[in-house]
Amino acid sequence: MVAHSRILLSKCSQFRREGEFIDIRLKVGDTLFPAHRVVLASYSNYFHSIFTDGKEANQEVIEMKDKSISPQILKIVMDSIYTGDLHVNQKSVFEVLLAASQLQISSVVQLCCEFVKKESIENGIDLKNYSVLCTVAERLGLRDLQEAAEAKMASMYKDVCESKEFLTYVDADQLLILLGRDDLNSPSEAFVFKSVMKWIKYKGEERMPVAGKLIGAVRLGLVDVKIVIEELKTEEMQRFPEVNMHLQESMMHHIMPSHEFAPEKVKPRSMSPVKYGAYNPYSLQCIAYYFDFEAKVWKPLPSVAQSDEEDISCFCAERIGNYLFVAKQRQNEGNFIHRYDVVNKSWVKLPKYGNNHIVNCLCSVGDYLYAINKSNPPQRYSLTNNSWQGGEGLKVVENMEKLSSVAATVMNSKIYVIRSYRECERHLGWVNKPAVVHCFGPKYNVWTKLASTCHPHFKSSLFVVNNRLCVAGGCIDDLWCDLAPVEVYDEGTNTWSVVPQKHIPLNNLGAVEIEGRVYFIINKFPVDSGIRIPPEEMYQVDLSGWRDLAKINRKAILCYLPVKSENLK
Repeated sequence: MVAHSRILLSKCSQFRREGEFIDIRLKVGDTLFPAHRVVLASYSNYFHSIFTDGKEANQEVIEMKDKSISPQILKIVMDSIYTGDLHVNQKSVFEVLLAASQLQISSVVQLCCEFVKKESIENGIDLKNYSVLCTVAERLGLRDLQEAAEAKMASMYKDVCESKEFLTYVDADQLLILLGRDDLNSPSEAFVFKSVMKWIKYKGEERMPVAGKLIGAVRLGLVDVKIVIEELKTEEMQRFPEVNMHLQESMMHHIMPSHEFAPEKVKPRSMSPVKYGAYNPYSLQCIAYYFDFEAKVWKPLPSVAQSDEEDISCFCAERIGNYLFVAKQRQNEGNFIHRYDVVNKSWVKLPKYGNNHIVNCLCSVGDYLYAINKSNPPQRYSLTNNSWQGGEGLKVVENMEKLSSVAATVMNSKIYVIRSYRECERHLGWVNKPAVVHCFGPKYNVWTKLASTCHPHFKSSLFVVNNRLCVAGGCIDDLWCDLAPVEVYDEGTNTWSVVPQKHIPLNNLGAVEIEGRVYFIINKFPVDSGIRIPPEEMYQVDLSGWRDLAKINRKAILCYLPVKSENLK
């Protein structure tokens, strides 16, 4: 039946191209679009209606008077009706979506939604486009599309909520919807509260009238009352009765915890990252822990099932949706990768990959999981086919160059890898050199060499902050003598630069400052503390409350993992 329909549509498309059996023309400005009434009526309720009951029923030319539909947009819509394909870009798709919705062409609307989900949402949604997308989706009643966009933004919240784009483009209603979500990704509710206050203050005079409503959407029962008082007990805030009411309720809840407080004010976010779940071989089996950001202590996470098999070592982990992939090693069996199903709480061993070397990093791009090694070609695992493929390897000059510790991250659908580097020099032997950085393009299976860092980096972490590559942690040699500096990469100039650490006191917690944020590099994993440093701050950050974060076995691996809040109790 499907093949029969395709043949019919293909023939109609051919007739249209050749001008055969044309019985209607749509006119936009001076442009005419020949078509067939039966095709338009089949795909569009709008055309079906006017062809049967409207005054246009017997007209040979119908003028499209809506000025929002241009000839270029109508051509895309018409081509899509006749071919089943959609040729749009991220700029034109919203115009096509509006036109298709107005003309009640559900097939084109569906194709537009699929395009937006894949190109604009799954690949990391732009803040300006997010605002436009939510407005369009709400206006057209496209709830699935709106939910997909909101879910993506909720997952990105902690990374984008303080950006200029977020503060500028996201409106009060859109922020209110995000605050009501249980899956809002944030280190703590205090972080959410501070981000809301920053959004309000960014356009204070304009946004103060909605301040009470937004503050009321924060779960203030989970926020330290001192923070609430500091932000709300100001002359400006106290001018608004609703804001003062929230302050009084928070203070009363602090003094008398048994005081009746709206349930939603004390309800933890039901889905939050396992606050750094560590698969930790304290025993022969891996046990999961999470870091409680409120109490600032590590706690066991019994809801994560232990694997049935005894593992000697765990090397790295990567989460994809509700699955956690962990690279492991077992005596007499070599290296392998386990997949954990968060929902069903079950472990499955993946098929063996090509070279069976230790996997130092796992990265996900699209429908593939990439296993990165110090020097061997990457292997990629197909999530759909349950099979491995080998990738292109790096070229290293034997006996003259050595690549050792490796770190990797994903940015803009590409994999970036940093490796510590040594070069054999005459009379000096092996000399530590600045780390080498490569970009792997999964689409074409090619490596591109980028500029080396300013300094050597051994056992450092590579991650992304505000769409910039950052390297932090580790040392300038493999003896752990001197700490390596923090560096960031400028993609425009292909250069690295050292980031001053003027707000970070001497510490053994791996604390670093990047783009006004404080991260703790724990076992090569960047933990976002949620601490934000204002540009005008002159003093160092107090790190005294974070000592327990570093109290973890050095063989533990860390990752994000979605776990229901009731499992954190």
